[in-house]
Amino acid sequence: DCDAGYANWESGWSINKQAWCCEHVGRGCAAPTTSASFDCNAGLQTWAAGWSEPKKAWCCQNIGKGCATPAKTCKLWGDPHIITFDGANPSFYGDGDSWIVKSPTVQIQGRFEGTKYTEGLAATNRIVVSGPFIKNHKIEIGTRESGVLHVDLQPVIKSFPSSYTSMDGSYKLTYDDQGEVPDVIPEGNEKRVFHMDLPLDVHVTVFQWSNYLDVTIQMPAQLGQDGACGNYNGVAADDTTERIMLRVGAEVTGGASYLSGRATIEFTPQMEKMLAAECPESRRVQVRGECTNTLARETAELDLKSCMFNMCFGDNPRARQRAKAYA
Repeated sequence: DCDAGYANWESGWSINKQAWCCEHVGRGCAAPTTSASFDCNAGLQTWAAGWSEPKKAWCCQNIGKGCATPAKTCKLWGDPHIITFDGANPSFYGDGDSWIVKSPTVQIQGRFEGTKYTEGLAATNRIVVSGPFIKNHKIEIGTRESGVLHVDLQPVIKSFPSSYTSMDGSYKLTYDDQGEVPDVIPEGNEKRVFHMDLPLDVHVTVFQWSNYLDVTIQMPAQLGQDGACGNYNGVAADDTTERIMLRVGAEVTGGASYLSGRATIEFTPQMEKMLAAECPESRRVQVRGECTNTLARETAELDLKSCMFNMCFGDNPRARQRAKAYA
């Protein structure tokens, strides 16, 4: 409890409590041993990984920068529903590759593809973690059917259960059957869970089913963060599907993609009928313009329709049930 005894922390707190409270809430941080101050704007974009502990402590105590923030969790499950770090509930039903977490440090992308069980509405099919915080290595996990379980396209996990530690010891991957499932264990599946314990207190857990994935991401906020898991600013209202797509783009452009292979883009007759019947013409005109602006210049019609479907129905958690009416 970093409030208890704070007025007398220097003499009253144990060394362990001082260290924990300093790291997690910016209290109880010892001042630098020299009288020199620090430039708290220099390297601010990557302060968590780049600043020394004395600089973090000084900048946090004196100007409120470089203070550790408690980690929050984002969850993706089903087709795919999301609870963002700020508690919003956007959904991404159209096929394609999307930013899940986009920041200068931590970068996570997901591939959303339809299944025969979801009326063509997408589920999470693949996920890749990369970025400077893991020295731009690429940790990629796909469905059981895909067989994708790679680090830099190399199959470092070759049996179940097993684990792998990076050469420099900065991160650990574990493949087992442990962890609380975000939704339910699908019929006919056995529980297989891929845990990533990564730098910057980032923990990604992937529940690997036959033809889709469920994912939880626990991490502290990063500077400039956004994506399908939201912008982590404490405001749920700005994490709608449409606003997220307008901020980070409707899909990951080819040159920025870390995902192997290419997404399969489909638009089922059910989705076509639902778009025409339940998204008013004026709204379709609006979102078509928004999608055209945010997608690549030479965009195929299927990509455009997938984007429009997200814009029209991304905030409807029961879109799959509605699509069944048009089967």
